[in-house]
Amino acid sequence: MSLETKMKKVGDYTVASCIGKGRYGVCFLACDPDGNRVVLKKFRPRVRRKNRNANHYEAVILSGLCHPAVPGLLGVINSRCGYYFVLEYKEGRTLKEWLFKEKKVFAPDEIFRIGSQLFDILAYLHRRNVVHGDISAANIVWDGTRISLLDFGLARYADGEYMRFSLDYARAADVLIYLLYSGYEGEGSRPWHEELALDEKQKEFLRNLMEPVEVYESTEEVRRLFKAYFTPESKERR
Repeated sequence: MSLETKMKKVGDYTVASCIGKGRYGVCFLACDPDGNRVVLKKFRPRVRRKNRNANHYEAVILSGLCHPAVPGLLGVINSRCGYYFVLEYKEGRTLKEWLFKEKKVFAPDEIFRIGSQLFDILAYLHRRNVVHGDISAANIVWDGTRISLLDFGLARYADGEYMRFSLDYARAADVLIYLLYSGYEGEGSRPWHEELALDEKQKEFLRNLMEPVEVYESTEEVRRLFKAYFTPESKERR
């Protein structure tokens, strides 16, 4: 057990466990004085010094968002034991855990609900000119009903050049393909568009999401097309 997981208190918060590690830091599940669960995101000292401006972006962006699927920034702790963001805790397991630890096979209606919610969140972010920049199965939690989008460490405001909405589209497409593969029983030796049981409209939609520039006029259009092409009822009618 590391020294970090032996911590009991950080400010007014009681640490329960380490729930994630990454290049930039460590996340802990903790409780506030009233017993409410929160996440403490501790930045590695060397990374924090090197990426001071990036930390600023994350705090500013989160402070300007208010969405039930986006963790709120509750505060900042800067003490001798480290520099932390205090974040709202979101229930559920990551899609990565569901896929690779639980070996869950996602049903078409579950994929539809998860994808619909993901594009709802992206439509909200993009209306505010925010690019998440790191959408992945590891950064989406699902409680069986609702998803939440975590880790805004790479989030930036869209600039039309490096930070494009197409970055979020492409990574959202990757997540959808992972979910679609959860029920695949073949060898996995061919490209996804040959192996997965998708119709031509669905394939074209996913390919378009992977283009480096925006094929669609807006995220609202992306959301509408996903719901039109991937609802289980519409596929049965086709």
